[in-house]
Parts: sequence; C-alpha cells; structure tokens
Amino acid sequence: MRIAAPLLLAICLLPPGLLEAADQRIEFFEKRIRPLLVHHCQECHGSDQQEGKLRLDSMAGWKRGGKTGPAIVPGDPSSSLLVKAVSYQDDRLKMPPDKKDQLSRQQVEDIMTWIRQGAIDPRTGTSVAITTRGMNHWAFQPIRSAKIKKNAHPVDDLIEKQLRKKKFTPTPPANHQALIRRMTYDLHGLPPTRDQLATEPGQLDALIDSLLASPRYGERWARHWLDVARYADAKDGVLMYGDARIRPFAYTYRDYVIRAFNDDKPFDRFIREQIAADKLGLPADAPEHAAMGLLTLGRMFDRNRHDVIDDQIDTITRGFLGLTVSCARCHDHKFDPIPTADYYSLYGVFASSIEPYNRPRVGTVSEEGRAYETELEAKLTEVFDKRQQHYEFLLQTARDRTPDYLVQIASTEPDLSETAIFFLSLIPEQLRPQITYRWRQLIARRAFPDDPVFGPWHDLMKDPTLQVESWKKRAVDPRIIAGLAEAQPRSPEEIARVYGQVIRSVWSRELEIDRELEAIKTQRSALSSTYLNLADLVAGGNGFGTGKRGHAIEPVNGTITGKSEGFVDIQQHDTLIPVPASQFVDGVFIPKTSTAIISTTGLTITDLPATSGQTWDYFRFGPSGGFTVNTIDGVDYNQPPQWMLALHANKGITFDLSAIRDTQAIESARFKALLGHGGEKGTSSIDFFVYLDGKRVHQVKGFLAQQPGSLVDLPLSPDARFLTLVVTEAGQGLSHDQAILGNPRITFTSSDKNTSKRTFELAKLAAREESLRAELGSRKSLLEDPLGSLLLSRESPVWFPIDKTYNYLSRQDKDAFRGLVNQIDSISVKHKAAAPRAMVMIDDDPLVDPVIFQRGDPTQRGTPVPRQFLQIASPVPQAPFAHGSGRLDLANAIASKDNPLTARVWVNRVWMHHFGEPLVENPSDFGLRTTQPVQHELLDYLAHVLIHSGWKTKSLHRLIMSSAVYQRSSETGNNSRYRNQGVQDPTNQYLWRAHRRRLDLEQMRDTFLMVSGQLENKLYGRPGLITDMDFNRRTIYTFIERQNVPSVVKVFDAANPDTSTARRVNTTVPQQALFAMNSTFISRSAKLIAEQATAEKPVDRIIQIYQAVLGRAPGADEITLGVEFTTTSPWENYAHALLMTNELMFID
Repeated sequence: MRIAAPLLLAICLLPPGLLEAADQRIEFFEKRIRPLLVHHCQECHGSDQQEGKLRLDSMAGWKRGGKTGPAIVPGDPSSSLLVKAVSYQDDRLKMPPDKKDQLSRQQVEDIMTWIRQGAIDPRTGTSVAITTRGMNHWAFQPIRSAKIKKNAHPVDDLIEKQLRKKKFTPTPPANHQALIRRMTYDLHGLPPTRDQLATEPGQLDALIDSLLASPRYGERWARHWLDVARYADAKDGVLMYGDARIRPFAYTYRDYVIRAFNDDKPFDRFIREQIAADKLGLPADAPEHAAMGLLTLGRMFDRNRHDVIDDQIDTITRGFLGLTVSCARCHDHKFDPIPTADYYSLYGVFASSIEPYNRPRVGTVSEEGRAYETELEAKLTEVFDKRQQHYEFLLQTARDRTPDYLVQIASTEPDLSETAIFFLSLIPEQLRPQITYRWRQLIARRAFPDDPVFGPWHDLMKDPTLQVESWKKRAVDPRIIAGLAEAQPRSPEEIARVYGQVIRSVWSRELEIDRELEAIKTQRSALSSTYLNLADLVAGGNGFGTGKRGHAIEPVNGTITGKSEGFVDIQQHDTLIPVPASQFVDGVFIPKTSTAIISTTGLTITDLPATSGQTWDYFRFGPSGGFTVNTIDGVDYNQPPQWMLALHANKGITFDLSAIRDTQAIESARFKALLGHGGEKGTSSIDFFVYLDGKRVHQVKGFLAQQPGSLVDLPLSPDARFLTLVVTEAGQGLSHDQAILGNPRITFTSSDKNTSKRTFELAKLAAREESLRAELGSRKSLLEDPLGSLLLSRESPVWFPIDKTYNYLSRQDKDAFRGLVNQIDSISVKHKAAAPRAMVMIDDDPLVDPVIFQRGDPTQRGTPVPRQFLQIASPVPQAPFAHGSGRLDLANAIASKDNPLTARVWVNRVWMHHFGEPLVENPSDFGLRTTQPVQHELLDYLAHVLIHSGWKTKSLHRLIMSSAVYQRSSETGNNSRYRNQGVQDPTNQYLWRAHRRRLDLEQMRDTFLMVSGQLENKLYGRPGLITDMDFNRRTIYTFIERQNVPSVVKVFDAANPDTSTARRVNTTVPQQALFAMNSTFISRSAKLIAEQATAEKPVDRIIQIYQAVLGRAPGADEITLGVEFTTTSPWENYAHALLMTNELMFID
C-alpha cells in the first residue's frame, strides 16, 4: 500500500500509542471503506462524472463537498450528508439511488465508524489552488537585492538601467521651490513655511530630516495607513444615529498610528502590535494596546460575526500581504493559490478572539475624568451581573430541559437553524438550536452498542425490545438500565425522554443539595447575627448578605434592579411606592411638598421641607451614579467589610419593623448608621430625617459635603411598626446632594428564652447539614460521573462560554442586554474628559477549532482545519499555530523577514505616496492577476533595504527623496522627445518624469487653514466635525462617518471606511468647482487672508496675499491683473480666486 507523503509524515509524528491506532484506521479504510466507495459511489462521484458536484474518489474531493453541503465531516457522522444519504433517511437524498443497490446495515455502520474515527483517507492529492503557476508567481519568490554600481544612488542606478533599455531621456530636476513644496506636501501634507522655502539647494537632506522629525509627519502618514485600515469614528447599523453612532475611543487607534510614524516604529513591530498587542507583554496601561483598533474598528455588519471576521481577514491580508484572501470564503480562490482551507484557518484565529466590554485604560485619569470612571465601573458591574444572571439561568434551564432536547433529537431531522447564530429570534421557552445541534453530535458519536451510556439508545431506536441482561453484560450504566426497565418505553420519543430524565436526575439532586446547604448557611447566619444590614435589604437580600452590591430600588415602580440612572422621571410625588420583592422594605417615595404618605397602611407625615421633587439615581446598596466620595472620616464604606446605602436627595424609604421581628427573636433593637455626604466639597448641603411610625425622632439639617460624619444611634421601641429615612436637598438645589449611610443596620439583643430557642434551631440545622454533606460525599463528583459530566463538563452539549451568552438569549432579552451594553459607549461619549481606552481583542476561552463552511454557509459545517498561516507563504511543512488564538503567530508570520510579501507591499505603498503611482499596479493585490512590475528590481531592493534597516520607514523616505528620480520635474512642455516617451509609456512606469498630483481632501483643507492662519497644531484627542466652522485642527482629527457622510468628503474622493482602501480614486467633477466657489469654509479663509494683508498700497497688499497663499512673490503681469481685479472687487474675492488656482491645488 502506498501512503501519500503528507499523511505518512503526520503518522510518523504521532506518539507510539496512537501510531498503532492510525495504522489500524488506515487498514480499516482499505478493507472496509475503499472497496465500498469504488463499487457503490465512484460511478456517479468519480473522475468521469460528479453528480451534485461531489467527488468521492479522493480526500480532496470529499473535503470540498457537493452542492448540498459537506459530504463527510470527520469525527461527526450526524453532520455528514453521506451518512444521511446511504441510510435512506431522506427520500430526496438517497445513495445509491436504486433501492436494490442500497448498502447493508453493516456497511452503513462501517461508514459511520470510519467518519467517527476521523475519516482517515490515504488518497491525498495536491490542492487545486496550489499549482506550479501559483508557486512560481513573482510575488511569492524570495526578495533579492540587486547589485548597485559603485558610488551610484541605488534608486537612480536601477531606474536608469531601465531607461537605457528604452532609450528614454528623463526630465531635468524640478524647480527648487517646487521641489521643496513637493517635499513638504509628501511628508507633512502642508504647504512649506517661509523658512522651509528659504532652504538652500545643498541643504535638502537637512530639510528632509527636519520634516521627518516634526509631529506633522505622523499626522500625514497616519492618514495613508488609516485608509488601508478602513478607519472610522462611527459605527454602522440600523438605528445608529446621533451619539449612538459614535465609537468613543476609536480615536485612540488613530493617535497610536500617528505616534507610530512619528516614532519611526519598525514596521514589523507595527504589524505585531496591531494584531496581537495583548500578547506582547506590554504594561496594562501601555498606549500600544490601542493598536488593535485595526481589528475592532471595522463595520459591525448587524452583528453577523462571520462577516466581521471576514472583514478582519480581508483588512489584514490586503493591508499587509497584498492578497485577497477573503475571496476564498466560499470556494478556493479563482485566481490565486489560496484554498478555502487557508481562509478558514485564519477564520479560526479571529473567531478565537473577542472584544471585551471593559477596555484597558491607556491614559491618566484627570480630576474631571473621575466621574466617568465611577459611572463606567457601575455600568460594567451592571452588565457583568446581568450577563452572569442570564448565563446561570440559561445553563440551568438547558440542563433542566435535557428530556426535551433528547426528544427533539429523536423525533426530528436536523434543522439549518441549529448551526446558525445570525438572525435567530428566539422566544424564552424555545429550545436553543445550538444546544440541540450539539446533542445531535454527541448522540451520533456515541449511539453504538459498546457505549456504556448510549448503547441502549442505539439498540432501542432499531428495536424497542428491552435487552436488560445484554446491557448488564456490556457494562451499561445501571441507572440507565433501571430507568428504561421501569418506564418500558416503546417509541423513540419515550426512549429519549427516559434518557433525559435519568441524566437530569443525577444533576438535579446535587443541585437540590447545594441549594439546601446554601439555605442552611443563610439561616445559621441569621440566627447567629446580632444586626440586620439595611443596605442588603434594599438590594433584595435578607439582611445577612444575600443582596447584591450595586443593586437598588427603582423609585418609579419599586422593583429591585442592577440598573442605574441619572435624573429619574418621577410620575408620583409624596406617595409610597411598594417594594413587593422585599418583605422588609415597605416602600419608597420622592418628597416634594411638606406632606407625604410613607407606608402601605397610609401613614402620613406633614413636617417635611418642600423640595424641587427631582431625584438622581435609585435607592442603592453602594454609591449612586455620578460624582461621589465613598469615604466618611477616612473609611471607604464601599469596600467590604463595610457597606453603604446611597440616598441621593430627594428620597424617602420605609422599613417594616414588624416583619423584621417576625423573622428574628428580638428583645430590644436600635437603628445605627454614620451619616456622610459624598458630594463635591463646597457645592451642596442636605437635610436628613428619621421617623418612627410617622413621628420625627432625629434630624440633621444643613449637612455639608464631605464634612465629618454624623453618628445616628436610636432605640427602636418594641411596638414601633415603621422606620422611615428621608434625605432632602436643603433648599440649595439638587446638585451633588449625595447622602450616604455608612454601615446602616438594626442591632438587636434576645431574651434568654429566645437564646435557647436559637440554640435548638442551630443544632437542628447542623444535623441536617451533616446529613446532606454525607449524602454529597457518597456521590461521585459530577464531572467524574458519566451521566453528570454530560451536563456539567465543558464538553457537555449544554455548556457554552459566558461571553457567548448573548447568542442564547431570547429576542426580548437580547434587545434589553444589547441596550445595556450600548450604555457603556453612551457613558463614554457623554464624558468628554474620560481617560482614553483601547479597543482591544483578547483570546476567547475556549478557542474555536475551525471547520470549512461549505460555500461560505456557516450552517454547512465541513472539514476541520487547524489555525495556521497561508500555505503559499508558509515554510514547509505548514505548521499549526501554537499560542492561544494564534494572533501572535499570525503577526510573526506576516512580519517575518522570510515572508516575501510584507516588505514588498509596504515599500510599494510608500513609493505610491511619494510619486502618485505605485510600482505594483494594485497596492493591495499582489496575486496572479497582477503582473510583475517593470521596476521589479527596484521594488525588491527597497524591500531589502527596509528589512535590513530594522524595518524603519523614515530610512526609506530618505533613500527615495534623495534620488534624482524623486527630484525630477513633472513639466514636459513641448519637447518632442518627451511627447514620444509619453506615447510609449503613458503611465510613466519607467519613471522618466515626476507625476503632477492634485491635493487630496486633507491636504486641501489643511492648506486653507494654514494659509489663512487658522490651523491649530494640537496633537491627538477626540475628533471634531469637518462641518464645524470652529474646528480648525488638521483634517485627520475630524470625525470619520460611515453612513451620513458629509458632501465635502464624498466630493473630494476621501476613502470609504467600509472597506480597506488601497488607493483613493481621483475624480474631476463639477461639484468640486462649485464647492471651491461657494463654500463658506473657503470664503471665510479668503476673508481672513485679505484681512491679514494690511499693506496700504494695493501692489504691496497683492504681494502679501501671494506670499500667504502661494508662498512666492507675484510677477509683473500678475500684479497688473491683481490691481485691475481689486479696483472693482473686494480683496477677499481676490484671495478667494487665488485659493482656487491650480498652482495651489496641484503638486508639481
């Protein structure tokens, strides 16, 4: 038997114990499977005929699958259409089609066994995508450095060699002033200053160095990369408008890119930080974390995870490698050597990475930014608590409904929704399709006679006759046997329900024990305690620690929630709102007048001070939202073991003392707390009142923010029914009226009789606890129990990681949770002084083991593939990534000096932005459709220089800009030789002249701001609107929209942030001229220029305006025209005309 080399290598690398198993599987294939495929399948699915576009005569054939989906999914018979077809489970899909040729039961079992064991197939073949033509393509060959003539400039030497072949004559050097202007626009995107224009011809190298050393350089070159990175400050999606559309920390990525260019960050490091900054051992607050905005700032695609990952793959591979890998999403790439398997290897990398809710802070917190940190922390706590609550409920529900899932599997065919995660609108009681799918997979893997749990399932689904003795001999789990023997099921549904009930009972009994033990713990705490925590009661607890910190009573409806709010819209004032979720809190109210109902019995007080009737946030266990100080007399009452109750004015709350006495054997009791004021010092004061049964027993008036605490210690008479606490705004308005009660509690003592009763009750609880723990100890660990592990292990069909909770929620819960998460960004948008945070990705747990989606359809799961780099660009043999998700491995593979693509792609982009045209025609596609460039030697030389200079881009600028090629004139005049060369080489591939280029949007706007004296050179920070006439910073700092794009951005060909932009289009349309003539922005610039030209004589004023706009003095004819123009038109119109000239708008 001849085994293909890749399979043989894989087998040789197996440990000895697995080597024998692999040999056995190959032998099984050769004896049982190959003959079956040859005799029954290959006539219709072989080299001569491919019915349904499916081939079964090679492993490569069945890996690609047919038009209906994956024929074989290794390890998963239930997802393999071949099994369905040969089993005759579907009248529409039968193989062989003639019933007389139907496979025997044993043959079907053999196919299922083969697939379950991994579908080892020695009939390997070469991937159709990796052909000799692909392997020999110029872009995939190693980078070679050309030999340069001694003492020659490398760039000039290589280009002159090409010019000599064509017998072309280059244009002469550019005018000195034009060359300086070209340099400043290329490196800064700005016109030259007077000092720069005064540079002597021999000092150009020094000028280049000074331009590269300026922070203006990073602002210009960052813009080029941001086009590739499809940067935007806005989200996309339905109903995303106003502040909801803003990604509040997108700017941190833009600022990272600016810093990276200014710092001349090595390009290989630039790559690693953008893909895997979290894997580089950086400090937690390192600004470099923001680099990962490359992955997180793309479109949201209505939360279609598959499209988001496709966008990430597309941006990474086009941007760094110049390959259109995303074209292999549905099939092998039509042109390039990129098989679909390579696409899904990269898919697995990004599917194994998630964007966390809590983004790392990468800047210092200012005094103004502290309020944001407090509000964000509270909101994150609310999000995580809500997610945990959903997660626990979903897991428990899924375990509890195990019988329903198994009945579903036994009674229905697989549904496409079971593998979909997009647009699933679930109702709460609906079975979760993803869990159904995983149960199907598990049953398909295990429903065989020798399985100790699902062996009887296999038998009974064929014949419902019980085989108790046979099962005992086969060591089937006795609990399964007992359950089946007792129920005597006959139908598939009945069999499945018995299985589900038996499996569930193993888990549910332990859950019952755990719950009872927790209840005993709470009861013991209550019997042993000498005080009741009032903040715990407010959070829905029993006063002994069962309430959740951060939870609160909503004053409008009396519900207990983890939410927070600013100003609360109060519908009813002075009226008690009951709190049904707590037996100890009678109700809450918002006082406005002097009279308020304070109990459910109608008790009324009439001596309150009048208030505005407004209130901020809820009655909270923990600090209120907004600015607050949690310390009283140096003690932080928000940190355990302390506790605090926040009552931001205006609020009242009533506790039911009789209910407390009913649960506690109390002889005497006292109310104790330390009153504090957490508002901003010097800004507010509060009034605090305590009532017993409507009678005021304590008051503190005019209590100032952050003054020393005021101790409250009051006896509670045995017959008192209601304890009421009220905080009002003290007549100074509501702002910062943050009342806090440190350790608010009711302390109590008990009589001897009650003490004896407690001792008796504690003894009973101890005995019951001992009994329960003994039962628990006698049981196997559920993770070790073959039935318990089906519901509790990470391999369980019901288990999923907590960060995937959203995908399992019902439609209503999804909408509510998404709204809650969106508030994180809303808070960040609202607080302009918030410290910057990085939009990062981190590895998920567990990692995703990718499979090929047949024709790109995630419901058609095909062959598994490892997370690894592209085959065409990998060392031989291709090796799976070894570190987590593989993002760092991917970054290292892209940034490797042995990768022939990365350096070529980057130097080509740099060249394009200096010359207006790239060396390789499509900067983001170096695939087979892109022919080898004329200047291939130059491309490779520059790539070699980049790598051996430590990947420094500034060295590349110096090399290019010091060449005679760069410094050539764009003017060809009426020279016949140049005209002839233009006919032969219209796109200037031989670089015999410079290209004339129009200013892009950013250069144009920044130029107008600079020449009119408006430009603000502030670095970094949040963006402003390009339409805001008062926003005079550089255009790179303007807000980049995705949906409602301003007309000026569209008209002047800015990059579309919906996708990676290799190079901008360059149009000439009437709207551009109309903007130049009618724009308020340009008119204002012209007016300012005219006002700044203050010379008395018209000629001198014309000279001043020329110097300001064009950086030169006017000629005699220009002065004459200027004098003539300004005698009949305002000076601002003259300045406006100069702003519209080609001389300003083009770079020569």
